[in-house]
Amino acid sequence: MSFLWNWFSRWTAREPPAATHTIFVGSYTKEISTLEFDPTASPPTLKVVGTSQAGSNPSWIAPHPTDKTLLFASNEEDEGKIVMFKIKSDKTLEPLQSVWSGGAGTAHFHVGEKEIVTANVGRFSGTLQTIPLSLNPPALLAPATQPVKFAFPGTGPVEDRQEASHPHQVAVHPSGQQLLIPDLGGDKIWKLGRDPNTQSWKVTGQVSVKPGYGPRHLAVRGEFPIRVEGVTMYVINELESSLSAYSYDATEKGEAIETSCLSMLTPPAVPAKGMLGAEVLLSEATAAYPEALVYASNRNDPHEAGDSIAIFSTADSASGFQLVNEVRTGLNHLRAVAFGGKEDKYLVAGGLNGGGIKIFERVDQGKSLRQIAHLEHGVVERPTSFVVM
Repeated sequence: MSFLWNWFSRWTAREPPAATHTIFVGSYTKEISTLEFDPTASPPTLKVVGTSQAGSNPSWIAPHPTDKTLLFASNEEDEGKIVMFKIKSDKTLEPLQSVWSGGAGTAHFHVGEKEIVTANVGRFSGTLQTIPLSLNPPALLAPATQPVKFAFPGTGPVEDRQEASHPHQVAVHPSGQQLLIPDLGGDKIWKLGRDPNTQSWKVTGQVSVKPGYGPRHLAVRGEFPIRVEGVTMYVINELESSLSAYSYDATEKGEAIETSCLSMLTPPAVPAKGMLGAEVLLSEATAAYPEALVYASNRNDPHEAGDSIAIFSTADSASGFQLVNEVRTGLNHLRAVAFGGKEDKYLVAGGLNGGGIKIFERVDQGKSLRQIAHLEHGVVERPTSFVVM
């Protein structure tokens, strides 16, 4: 059986899709915006239908995996927090509770059925915290353990970005038995497993990457039971604007071997100063899209047509792992990207510093993107993440 686990704020409803989609937008402001996207209108429409106060910098947002009335946000600030909201009937948010995230600068978190796991960049060290979660009634509970601190041997090649451990994502391996934490500052991907005595997460190993890569986010695709040759991990290297493919063995002593590293630019080139890789999305093959594909976004491209989204074939495809297209978006600092709709038909993208928010339809069997809806820059300020329902 083939599995796909991709943690870029994707949310697919379990019942037949409605005519319209609700899109929640995290931001570097104090609000989470609610958008309504109607793909059946001619032309498709995208509009703001509400805003909700969410604390300082609710930059990453994510739903509960089964309770679709709950949404969570991180407050990315010196005293990081996780905030839990109830989604009201008008699609605005009612805050229920907030708790300390276990560190400063909470860049990302994973919502499980009974826990939230945070990745905290911090000023001088990176941490991970597990926050117990109850659903009846919804409540964030006191952590049973202290935050995990990630070791940092010293400043990396990119001194202004690699002066400390910077864990940027909590990715759950599709087996559910392992966490993978890309550490941009440490040029590592930390492997965590459950402590058999406490059931808390602990570091069990690491994958060292090329110095200066700055791994930011990743997605894992493979088959189970786990086979080394059957699992591929795709890692976006923020500081090089490249995407690496790894053959990955998820066992405790297993290795990850980088099989290829490709530029996200056409033609391949050294990225301009300040360009940064951002997000990676992995879409499985479906009836409408017969080939699995990887989508990776760039930020701060000086190109007149704005930042781009690079589209790659997967390592197990007939053509192998390669760049098949680079789509210019007209966005500036393309930070937020997410799939939505049946079979990941739509891709939502937002420019933090310009271009607004755009909806693209996947066309040419997913190997290209066509813009179908747009909110102008400033209608929603400084978008950083999306949840599509």
